[in-house]
Amino acid sequence: MDILVRCNVIDLINQYIEIFNSFDNIYLYGSILDTSKTPNDVDILLIYSKYSNNLINDLDTISFILKKMNNLPIDLTVLSIEEEKDTNFLERLKSKYVKLK
Repeated sequence: MDILVRCNVIDLINQYIEIFNSFDNIYLYGSILDTSKTPNDVDILLIYSKYSNNLINDLDTISFILKKMNNLPIDLTVLSIEEEKDTNFLERLKSKYVKLK
């Protein structure tokens, strides 16, 4: 079941990849990737290089679509490239993520 949920989330993101145009990278991480546990939410890291109003609009669209098409709560973390480097966000995940874009 958990693998099916993970595959459905990945397929959903790939199906609607155009709504992620404002973002340079998309990463799936957290409990959704742990096959030994039942996921309690969907954690997605979105990384952008340039802030714009489109980015905010795209976030609203992403949240709406993913919440509508998925039974789990969606947790979006949005960082600039510089913020990700400063916080070492991906490094702290210790390679426990899937890069989708």
